[in-house]
Amino acid sequence: MIRHEMKLLLSNRMNKILLIFLFAIAVSFSIFAAWSISFVDNNGNTHNGIFAPRKLSEKKSKYAGKLNPDVFEDVIKKDKKIKAIYKNQIPEKIYATNTQEYMDIKDFMVSTLSYGSEMDYEKFDFLEVSKAKNIYHIRKENIKKLVKEYGVTEKKMKYLKEKFSKNKTPFYYEPADSWITMGLYATTYSLILIIGISFLVSEIFTEDFKLKADSIFFSTKLGKNKGVKIKIGTGLLMTTIIYWALMLSLCIISFTIMGVSGAKSPIQLEYSYCVYNYTFFERYLLIIIGGYIGSIFASVLTMLTSAKTHSSLLSLCIPIILFVVSPFIGRVLPFENLFKITPDQLVNIYNCIKLPILYEIFDHIFMQIPMIIILYLIISIILIPFIYFTSRKYGQK
Repeated sequence: MIRHEMKLLLSNRMNKILLIFLFAIAVSFSIFAAWSISFVDNNGNTHNGIFAPRKLSEKKSKYAGKLNPDVFEDVIKKDKKIKAIYKNQIPEKIYATNTQEYMDIKDFMVSTLSYGSEMDYEKFDFLEVSKAKNIYHIRKENIKKLVKEYGVTEKKMKYLKEKFSKNKTPFYYEPADSWITMGLYATTYSLILIIGISFLVSEIFTEDFKLKADSIFFSTKLGKNKGVKIKIGTGLLMTTIIYWALMLSLCIISFTIMGVSGAKSPIQLEYSYCVYNYTFFERYLLIIIGGYIGSIFASVLTMLTSAKTHSSLLSLCIPIILFVVSPFIGRVLPFENLFKITPDQLVNIYNCIKLPILYEIFDHIFMQIPMIIILYLIISIILIPFIYFTSRKYGQK
């Protein structure tokens, strides 16, 4: 029966076009992601395209390994030497065989030196060579400030200290351009999938009313019982299949082109003061899982609204408001803490992970990202019976 319901939905011409469009976006995003990475060869020529990401990773891999203090000293010595000769007008050939190779490490050092502000490369330029070896010490001292800033209670402070103590140094480095780039594209694509999937499931409980077949459906022996359950199951199964089929298509195409270098490197190489102990692979996995939970939550709300109102358009408005409009409202209204746990944060993990937002509930400390994932999974499960009773109630009238 679920297969029958899915066939009915997918036989709709508009739905077929939508699925093709969503797959086309996955392919396009994969190509755009690869094209966004530039590589400069030894002759000073800049290259973009499907081969550029792997060539860039190959160049940067010269520094692959543990980032010991000697590496930082070597990087700053080379950078100061180049700046002394060329100032800010570095020839492409020099950039290709020097700056390009150690740029990630330089960015990590700048990120560490720029605690409490935007990336400030002047701080790197003014850093003495003799102090370059102290990058981890500088980071450690700044972490103490961060713990005091965000550890507003004794338990939060203790929790942050424990989490940061697990950031073992020296960090292991591998170029992770593909993971960093795809984190942004996966974030955007998950939002697109949420809206696309919501459009598809919005018809599950409204199709019978459009065809004027609702009286027949609810008058049958199993229509208002098993029939409703099958519709709910169809919505959840279709959400799962479509989300993972399309998201994995994006992942497979993208990483086949760009490679998976840096998967095991810590995300602290990008955000020096990140409290989450994740590798680039783990962060990417968390981003797409967050998108999936967002899809389930949006689908459940869409089915609940459509079961109540019998309107596809009205039910589609709910996920649009929660996931698309909500971030803009949050920037205007003075409820910053509230909007840090709204559903749109499920597709904002890439940015949420930068800050150590903590919540203390019944003497237990919860980090923002795990909390919102678990929270909206539980809410989704709780709401499912309401879809059933709402639709069944109509059948009893």
